[in-house]
Amino acid sequence: MINWYHLRRQSLVLFGRQLTAMQTIELTDGGILLYDESFLPAELSDRYFVTIRDECVWEQKPGIFGHMQPRRTASYGDEGVTYKYSGTVNVALPWTPTLLEIKERIEAVQGKYNYCLLNRYRSGQDSMGTLADKEPEMGNVIGSLSLGATRTFRTKHNKTKETMSFPAGNGTLIIMAGTMQQFWMHEIPKTKQAVGERINLTYRKILEPA
Repeated sequence: MINWYHLRRQSLVLFGRQLTAMQTIELTDGGILLYDESFLPAELSDRYFVTIRDECVWEQKPGIFGHMQPRRTASYGDEGVTYKYSGTVNVALPWTPTLLEIKERIEAVQGKYNYCLLNRYRSGQDSMGTLADKEPEMGNVIGSLSLGATRTFRTKHNKTKETMSFPAGNGTLIIMAGTMQQFWMHEIPKTKQAVGERINLTYRKILEPA
């Protein structure tokens, strides 16, 4: 049921080809969410997945209360950029050609980014808890590209608890903008289903490198 938000579509031409229409969802309290389940074709998404999995430097960091985060992460971006959240310090490694190529594709839709936080979900038991990316140095536009296995992206309004869920599959693009981080939380919940590995790239603009 979608009677509490406004949905419209827009067509894009990117790298000489017509894209599947993006869904633009205008959320309660000024949030904006752009969604394209098949932003990238499967063959290109598969190639990106293998390259990023094999070339990026992955680590598992402690989260809140010292517990290890239930996923692996990697950080890439412009020189000197550092991103801090939930007690972790993420110093950006230099961009790889693949990450720059993907950044250009997403920036052609919306946003300008100088940092990418990558999350690697090894199975359905790896997850992202409910959160909002509202650190003071964070820009209000986040471009999120999914590669690999399909997981559920869920977002919930802070006060009304209104909830939306989207499949985040191989090549799915989700862009969060407007006031979404101030009024909405989002998560990738655990699943008991037998799912494969997933990599999520979240492109961000860090306004004041820490």
